[in-house]
Amino acid sequence: MTYDVLLTKKDKKFVARVCQWPEIVAEGDTEDGTLDMVRSGLRNLLFGGRLVQLDIGPEADEHAWSEYAGMFADDPDWEEFQESIREYRREAEAGMIGE
Repeated sequence: MTYDVLLTKKDKKFVARVCQWPEIVAEGDTEDGTLDMVRSGLRNLLFGGRLVQLDIGPEADEHAWSEYAGMFADDPDWEEFQESIREYRREAEAGMIGE
């Protein structure tokens, strides 16, 4: 498997963090040594285990914002509002805003 690792330099040390597993952090004197520590941490975490997908029920299928979907469907000013947004974007792209 491949994991994304954020490798940064802090003072004279290298710090590596596994993006998918934030609890795995390593610090070392060299990039290679630090990445080896991360590999070891990942192996220790995953050894003897496996990743599974867990269904938490039908209530999780509804998006948190779904109750707001379509709330402007009958708004008589909606198209005018959209046109004002388009006009603002045209002006911003032309450099007329924010100078």
